[in-house]
Amino acid sequence: MNIRTAFALLLLTLAAPAWGAPGVLSADVPATNLQRVVLQAGAGEAVVTVSGDDAIHVQLDLHQDERSFLGLFHWLSASTTRDLAGATLQKSLKDGVLTLSLAYPSGESRSDVKQRWTLMLPARLALEAGMDAGRLEIDGVQGGVQARLGAGDVTIRSPGGPIKAQVSAGRLHVISDSAQPGALSLHSSFGLAVLSLNGKYYGPPEQHGFMSSFHFFGNSVTQQAGGKDDMDLKVTAGLADLRVGPLGNFKDYHDVFKDDAK
Repeated sequence: MNIRTAFALLLLTLAAPAWGAPGVLSADVPATNLQRVVLQAGAGEAVVTVSGDDAIHVQLDLHQDERSFLGLFHWLSASTTRDLAGATLQKSLKDGVLTLSLAYPSGESRSDVKQRWTLMLPARLALEAGMDAGRLEIDGVQGGVQARLGAGDVTIRSPGGPIKAQVSAGRLHVISDSAQPGALSLHSSFGLAVLSLNGKYYGPPEQHGFMSSFHFFGNSVTQQAGGKDDMDLKVTAGLADLRVGPLGNFKDYHDVFKDDAK
């Protein structure tokens, strides 16, 4: 083998994608005497649904991403690999609140690890979920929902209960079947905020033409429905949409309120 061939093989080896071995952490916690579950997640994905028993079930899948240089050289961080091998699922219980989080032996946060949380809890419990970035989906929780996401998409489907959610950049999509909606407030600083309340539309008229996708100045929507389930949605840059009750036959932004996942 000549020097040129050996060098070419070395470049191919360095350019080949490197993948870290995934890690899986899980836990089951009785929900007796619990009132609230707090989820503290990094970047990735979190799916929260209702459990079939009086317990909290959580699974956390971790995947180490490769680092790269100029798209040619790929490698795995050795320090991240060591942290991933020693990662633990932290469960803190205090005053009826269960807090779930990820901890590494080094105490560092790892941007090159994607987290995928799968959480099931009794519908009666309140949920407080926070993520740095990615996708957060919450379905069936009726004890009250608080959600915060840095960048990405949040989808909440609730049979009832208060909702407070905030996204810095992305979309906040909420569907509530509450029979007692209360004070409803939506705000987008740079984007669009729209409300469907029992079949009636509230928000700016839908734009058409070239400028239809631009909402530079944002808007706010507020309605008082008289019930106990208050809902407060805020997006700094992006779309905030809330549907309470059945979807009517109005035309403005009608497709925004649909639940495409079902």
